[in-house]
Amino acid sequence: MPVQAKQLNFSNISSDFEKFFNQNQYNLLSMLNHFFDISDFIPLSF
Repeated sequence: MPVQAKQLNFSNISSDFEKFFNQNQYNLLSMLNHFFDISDFIPLSF
């Protein structure tokens, strides 16, 4: 029996991310703060 794959679209991904962000906003922001150094992306001259 073949496996039926679920097709993803941008609308599903966007709504799923929005749900995740709203439920885990503090965790997501603290994780980004822990793993990304904003100074690597924005030059000091900016």
